[in-house]
Amino acid sequence: MKRNPFVLTYSFAQAGFFAASCIGFSLPPTEIGAQDLQVARAIASREFPSRTTRLEPVEGRTESPVVTAISADRQGELLAVAGDDFAIRIVEVSTFRVLHTLHGHRDLIRTLSFDSEGRMLVSAGNDGQLIVWNRDTNFEIAQRMQGTPALACVRFAPNASEMAAVGFDRNVFIIGRQGAEAPKFNCDCNDLRSVAYRDDMRVLAAGGRSGDLHLFDPKAGNLLADPHLHDGRIRDVAFHHASNYTVSVGEDGAVVVYDTENKKIVHKIKVTTGRLFAVTTIDSQHIAVAGSDNVIHIVNTDDGTIRHKIEGHVGSVSTLAATGGMLFSGGFDATLRRWSIEGISRSESRIAENEKPVDRQ
Repeated sequence: MKRNPFVLTYSFAQAGFFAASCIGFSLPPTEIGAQDLQVARAIASREFPSRTTRLEPVEGRTESPVVTAISADRQGELLAVAGDDFAIRIVEVSTFRVLHTLHGHRDLIRTLSFDSEGRMLVSAGNDGQLIVWNRDTNFEIAQRMQGTPALACVRFAPNASEMAAVGFDRNVFIIGRQGAEAPKFNCDCNDLRSVAYRDDMRVLAAGGRSGDLHLFDPKAGNLLADPHLHDGRIRDVAFHHASNYTVSVGEDGAVVVYDTENKKIVHKIKVTTGRLFAVTTIDSQHIAVAGSDNVIHIVNTDDGTIRHKIEGHVGSVSTLAATGGMLFSGGFDATLRRWSIEGISRSESRIAENEKPVDRQ
């Protein structure tokens, strides 16, 4: 049995953190009729075979939960899925069977992240808790940190030696091994929504309300750059694997590809007139993005073009994850979906966007 490398002893209250109220995931799921689901599935299955499920309600509830966060292990075996019922389901990817239902949070869960080996899972949200779950002990709680602010995003470092967390204030916090220094970085904007490590761990990116991408050296703690990338709040950011490039999405409906080494914008791609909430990398040149227009767009970040759009959701898509030739999505229509995307890297077709997006949030 592997030991948990994290001993979460740092007090956010001591660091001057305060719990903050926040909005998001507060709308009820869109009602879906049987005919609507049949049409949506038919559209999506033409090019991207999919499987759709509704999560079973937890005890005391009668409706399937809105999906608020997803994380997939890199091995493509397990999926962690959080709902607005404050529970986390561990789902077997091959069968879509729920293996475990994890209870421990008392409010909305906004973020989930597996470490690089898929052995540890971290969760956080509105309840002032950060919880690490251990796969080797059937996802029992390995560590629990209380007294945090409301957290929007927590991510493991690529080597799993630490985690970075951001929330609804201006601080970026590093949670490390026992005895290691725990630096806290300060941004010039409140309401940070996403954080991501570059693979070499020399750059940490965080984005939020200002539309600026704040780039830090996570070891020294100094600010490297803070380019203005979006006209409005950044909602999600990721690094391409083994790359200097970040990909970010925001409420301006745009995808921005940014070169963190040469400090320049590579592409700015207008995807939708609505808002984009989530991004996940598929391979070295493709990403999936989604948001309030209910559509998943596949974007080629090499040439800055939209290659595909995947329709099927009938509510805002709030979260995405990809692994092993599969894409997972969830959101306000209270469905969890798995899409087969193995052929994306080989496909050169581009789907024109002729329909006016619908803003449902």
